[in-house]
Amino acid sequence: MKKILVLLLLSLIGLSVFAYSLNNVLLNNFNTVMTLSKYEQKDAIIVFSDPNCFYCNKLKSDTLSNIDVQHMLSNNFVIGEIYETNDTANFHGNTYTYTQLFQGFGVKGTPTLFFFTSAGTPITYLPGYLGPSDFLKVLQYIALGDYAKNVNFNTFSKGSSNFVGTSSIIEVTNAQADYILKNDPLSEKIDSYPPKNADPFLKYVISGQDAVSIANQMLKNGFYNIYVVDGK
Repeated sequence: MKKILVLLLLSLIGLSVFAYSLNNVLLNNFNTVMTLSKYEQKDAIIVFSDPNCFYCNKLKSDTLSNIDVQHMLSNNFVIGEIYETNDTANFHGNTYTYTQLFQGFGVKGTPTLFFFTSAGTPITYLPGYLGPSDFLKVLQYIALGDYAKNVNFNTFSKGSSNFVGTSSIIEVTNAQADYILKNDPLSEKIDSYPPKNADPFLKYVISGQDAVSIANQMLKNGFYNIYVVDGK
C-alpha cells in the first residue's frame, strides 16, 4: 500500500525520478556521518575505502549510484567514505586518525563497510563489493532490525521484501535542524505544502507555526523523512 501511495504521489506531482549525485549520498567525513546519524535517528555506515581500489570505485559507480539503493539509504541510513589518512574522528569520547580507525576496526582490505546504530554502537561489517540487488538485501536486513531478532541472513535474503522505509515525523532542536541543513545534501527546509521539489525520499526540515500541520500532510502523502523543529 505504501508503495502504491508513493507512486500515486509521484504521478500527481509529475516528478521525474533520477538518481542523486553520488556526492549528495556518500559523505566524506566520519564525524559528520555519526552526528547526522544521531540527529536524523538513522543507522550509520562507514565505508573504509581507497581511492585506487577497483572494487571501491565499482561500489560507488554501480551500487551506491543505483536509485533503489539511494532511496533505501536516504530513508534508513547516513553513509560516508573514509580513506587511510591523518584526518581525525571522534568516536566514543576519543580522537583517532582515520588510519587508526582502519587499524582499530581491523580492516584488512577495501572496501569494508561498518554499520552502526544511531548511538554509535557497531552492528556488523561487510567486507568486499556487493552489487545493487544484494546490497539492497543487506540494507533491508539491517534497517528492519532482523539482525537483532536473530533472523538468519541467508534465510532473509531468499525472501521477498518491498521495504523502502517507514514514514516518520521526528522532532529536532533548532541547533540540530541547522546542522542537518548545513551538512546533509539531501535535506531541504520548507515552510509550506507541497514542497517545491516534492521528492518523498528527501529529508524535509519544517519550522514555524504550521510545521506540525504540514508534517502531518506530508506523512499522509507518502513522504518518508520529516523533521519538525521544536520552537521551545
